[in-house]
Amino acid sequence: DILDTAAVTVIRRAADLVLADLQRLAAAAAILAERHRATLTVARTLLQQAVPTTFGMKAAGWLNASLDAGESLSRTTRERLAVQLGGAAGTLAALGSNGPAVLEGLGGALGLPVPLTPWHSDRSRLAEIATSFAMAAAVAGKIALDVSLLMQTEIGEAFEPAGAGRGISSAMPQKRNPALSITALASARRAAAAVPVMLGVMIQAHERGLGTMQAEWLTLTELLRSSAGAVASMAEVLEGLEVDESRMRDALVSSRGL
Repeated sequence: DILDTAAVTVIRRAADLVLADLQRLAAAAAILAERHRATLTVARTLLQQAVPTTFGMKAAGWLNASLDAGESLSRTTRERLAVQLGGAAGTLAALGSNGPAVLEGLGGALGLPVPLTPWHSDRSRLAEIATSFAMAAAVAGKIALDVSLLMQTEIGEAFEPAGAGRGISSAMPQKRNPALSITALASARRAAAAVPVMLGVMIQAHERGLGTMQAEWLTLTELLRSSAGAVASMAEVLEGLEVDESRMRDALVSSRGL
């Protein structure tokens, strides 16, 4: 009961941090979408030039995905977090007739909803919340991949914000590596890898599983950390993204009007 309730309070605080950075990410994408609503560029499908679009349209896609991720995370943490107090096997028998009142009091003191029944062996709450965190990280990862590809030497249409020593190669001085996007991509993949574990933990025996909640502990820690890292990294990238409009026009010309 104590470990589950503690995990819920940690998740709630982590969600506040990630939601704040998702708002930063969305706000930065909105600025780019407005600023570049008429900036012609090439849309790419299967990594090949497709048809003309605007860079504002690409940024608008980032904006919508960020808003959707924020809505999902906000909803699941609001509706699915709950206090845990069930006693040894979920009956609250040790508290006698005072059990329900104690449960209500604990939930009220912590500002957490009270579930209809203990969720010792029903981990669907945490699995759903974990998926929302991983989705937020995946949105950041998608943006990170776009930015990384735009930074390629042969493309050079957009760049992460420069910083002292950031993205510099120790062996090849001509390189400008997508350092923050690399962080976001690695974090997003680690967050995605945590979801199958959290879903697997749902398969529990009777009133208390074996080797299940124990599998959650490190997995949940890694998931929260990775999700926060991915979103924060890409919020910083979009807030300072450097866009080369002339390179975008050059790419349009290279297809000879096709």
